[in-house]
Amino acid sequence: GKSRGFGFVNFEKPEDAAKAVEAMNGKEIEGKALYAGRAQKKNERMQQLRSDYEARRKEMDSKYQGVNLYVKNLDDNVDDDMLRKAFEEYGQITSAKVMRDQKGDSR
Repeated sequence: GKSRGFGFVNFEKPEDAAKAVEAMNGKEIEGKALYAGRAQKKNERMQQLRSDYEARRKEMDSKYQGVNLYVKNLDDNVDDDMLRKAFEEYGQITSAKVMRDQKGDSR
């Protein structure tokens, strides 16, 4: 049948498996970089993914903490471009948005 793109290799000794992971993880075979790591049960893998996600989220939160500004008391005629121009002298802006209600008026 057609390869599903993954497989398993079982070793007698854990130290041999560890050596194989060290040598083969990231190695290219047929133009593709392999991933080699300890096989995990589904719930163990899900728990690992969840904790990795939480760690990345916390890292991003701390990295970007303080970069988003809340600006209030804007005049109704201030638009996104005006807001951006008012703040751009202080550094690179990734986005500037004036929040509007359903009628298009500034909230």
